Amino acid sequence: DGRDESVESPIELFEKSGNTADRWIVAADNSKLSNDKSAEIFQAEKNQLRYIEDKTVAGAIVRLKDSSGQEQALAVLGSVEWLLVEPESCESSWRMIPAENIIAAARSTGTKLAFAVTKAADVAGLAKALELGVDALCISTRSGNADPGLWKTAFEARKERNAEAEKSSASSSSDSKNAEPTPEIVVGSCWRKDTKGTVLADRICVDLVQKLRPEEGCWVGSSAKVLALVLSEAASSQFVPTRPFRVNAGPVHSYILLGDGITTKYLCELQAADQVMVYNAQTNSSKPVAVGRLKEETRPCVLVELETRQENGLDGSVGPRGQVFLQQAETVRLARPSGEFVRVTDLEAQSGGNRMDVNRE
Repeated sequence: DGRDESVESPIELFEKSGNTADRWIVAADNSKLSNDKSAEIFQAEKNQLRYIEDKTVAGAIVRLKDSSGQEQALAVLGSVEWLLVEPESCESSWRMIPAENIIAAARSTGTKLAFAVTKAADVAGLAKALELGVDALCISTRSGNADPGLWKTAFEARKERNAEAEKSSASSSSDSKNAEPTPEIVVGSCWRKDTKGTVLADRICVDLVQKLRPEEGCWVGSSAKVLALVLSEAASSQFVPTRPFRVNAGPVHSYILLGDGITTKYLCELQAADQVMVYNAQTNSSKPVAVGRLKEETRPCVLVELETRQENGLDGSVGPRGQVFLQQAETVRLARPSGEFVRVTDLEAQSGGNRMDVNRE
């Protein structure tokens, strides 16, 4: 970031130290620009980044002072190529948590995220946040002069990121590891955890704007890595009327798979109009459905252990494990292959065993 330089070209000033940058940001009225075309040059004009060659908009600049700055950053995702986030420079300002929130939201939007950094201690956290990191670190020439260690740390982070990218690119030719991770639906086992009775939890029922079939439900779990297919309350019973629009999804802490089929949300953060992924265990098809309302009540819940099976295992080797808390009620059902199900109340309390087959992600 060379916006502070007015006497000497910031690029020439920087290159005197023997360093190179991938991109430069200069002030809109800066005429002392290098002819070096090896790096992209953006001009900062108010809250916009513009390409210096043709003045077209390249991105947006958002000042992060409080939560309103984060909301502004989230609002522009998907509408610009670059988003530069500049946190408040005071010591009490938040940087890491907002960075994680914006990185998570920017995923799959097409917007690349640059984050201004003023001290070396923040570099590693920003470069590796959520195991993804920001796309670029923005360092002003003024900050670099004040903290020479900042440049060294930033270049080490760039070198490490480039090495990881090369490794990932080499792997993608054989196993596509460089592609966006896609959830996989597998068959596994589940059983009720042997605990001392039930636990009282703030349970949430997700009421959708469409009716679901008895073999349809939502993916829910205590970990986003392993989710169980919790079926709708569409199954008929002589004791209670059906609620085909409802999924009794469990306590507030649980994750639920959203309509894009990739991201998750805590049940307590789910809102009306959010879309969740609905899966049909009989036809093996998915569709996004909007949430109509959420019903939160204190109810007794049990802990159900989940164990996936490796499809390519030589002798049924065990895959990732997870768990899900669910209300102890006959209307709460977990999906089995071909549209069958098992009721939570039918699971015996054990420390292992009772392996009921269950589809999950």
